[in-house]
Amino acid sequence: MLIHRVTSQECYGLRESILRPGQPKENWTFDADDDPRTIHLAMKDGEEIVSIVSLLPEEKEGCPWRLRGMAVKDELREQGVGQQLLVALLAMVDKPIWCTARNNVQDFYLKNGFTIFGDEFTMNDMQHVFMRWEAVNSPTG
Repeated sequence: MLIHRVTSQECYGLRESILRPGQPKENWTFDADDDPRTIHLAMKDGEEIVSIVSLLPEEKEGCPWRLRGMAVKDELREQGVGQQLLVALLAMVDKPIWCTARNNVQDFYLKNGFTIFGDEFTMNDMQHVFMRWEAVNSPTG
């Protein structure tokens, strides 16, 4: 499996099927998807996209980048695919990143150098936390 830079449209299939199944397109597309500064990465198994992540220019509390749309096909979870993709993305930036993480995946981000900030909140009927990453927090940085 190899990591490739892809377009936002190439991320749509997994965003919809994994992150927002059955929801309208506006729930799994982002305003900055086509911004030239945005980075979309995918892990491909042959020609099949099996994992995705996007990094968008969206500032929050001193973090100029927002990580969004991280998804891994169900059958490949817990095999390091998402971590490989995240590490590749983090290696491409030297500025702080923020994201919202569902409570059930916050440990994944904590293990990869992210820290929690702010209060827990509900979004799309699920509990989330705000998280941030800076190179000094990273196990690889």
